[in-house]
Amino acid sequence: MPIRAVRALLSRARYLVMVAVVGLLVMSSATFVWAVAKTLKLIGQLLDGGWRGDVALVDLLGVIDLYLLAIVQLIVVIGLYELFVGDLDVPGWLEVTSLDDLKKSIIDVLIIFVGVKGIEGLLESKRPLDKLIYAGASATLIVALSLFRLVRSSGKRPTLENDE
Repeated sequence: MPIRAVRALLSRARYLVMVAVVGLLVMSSATFVWAVAKTLKLIGQLLDGGWRGDVALVDLLGVIDLYLLAIVQLIVVIGLYELFVGDLDVPGWLEVTSLDDLKKSIIDVLIIFVGVKGIEGLLESKRPLDKLIYAGASATLIVALSLFRLVRSSGKRPTLENDE
């Protein structure tokens, strides 16, 4: 196969990403619909007096989780499309020029997602030790994701060697 034909084939192969783009777009849409359904259910519970207990707050955090998950999926969809297929008219913070840009956007939303899950766990846990474990695990994940994001943003990679 001549090199020109291979180049043409590889140039068109980038459109295979459309499978992921369409699949994730469908999943993101389904997740948004699921979040709206849970929102309506929560509103019904609140109107029936559910606002009096902590369960409503946990349910609210669950709804927020779903919206955040849908947003992460949408960010990935937009990012993959921009990286492999073509430019879109998006806000500056959502422009993606590399996989690292896409990872940063995902990590930013994941940090919020983990924080919401941590609060949810604190509210749902009954025993103090469980609350401590949940808070510690959430905090550890948030710190790890934040450090990863910071290191990736600075362009420096951590090493185990001394720079002396």
